[in-house]
Amino acid sequence: MLTDLERQKALGLLNRSRQTLLDAVDGVTENQARWKPAADRWSILEYVEHLAVSDDGLIEVIKRSLATPARPETEDQRQERETKIKETPVPRGANRAPEMLQPGGRFASLQEAIAAFLAARERSIEYARSTQEDLRSHFTDHSVLGPLDGYQWLMGNARHAETHAAHIRELRTMAEFPQA
Repeated sequence: MLTDLERQKALGLLNRSRQTLLDAVDGVTENQARWKPAADRWSILEYVEHLAVSDDGLIEVIKRSLATPARPETEDQRQERETKIKETPVPRGANRAPEMLQPGGRFASLQEAIAAFLAARERSIEYARSTQEDLRSHFTDHSVLGPLDGYQWLMGNARHAETHAAHIRELRTMAEFPQA
């Protein structure tokens, strides 16, 4: 079961990153939302679509991990694993995501994608608020970071939105970005 501190940290980060994304897309027009700086880069609409789909997907990863046998670890083992995670760089470049999380034109507009993200994020927040499962003892491998426990996946879900909000802000500063 999550400690009160872990639950509050997760809820705070999930709420903060939701607002960070909303701030990043504030004032973006539909034309701007569809602009791409290169064929292998995502548009703002595609980033938001990806987040709308992946928020639920990451909660499903946690739920699937709970079906695996528990592997309790000592605090020292957890600290060692978390240090390794923090020190492992996540590669950036052309957007890569599992096929099911790739943007594919699921939403007709930026507003529709934002609404879908907000609904998914609310489900993530409710999960973090209500779960009584032992998230710390069940693991699923991340393709770059190695084994993450359910709590780390939950926190990663929140940080994921912050990362892509930064990508959206980056797009908005590019010289070629369409003016409103």
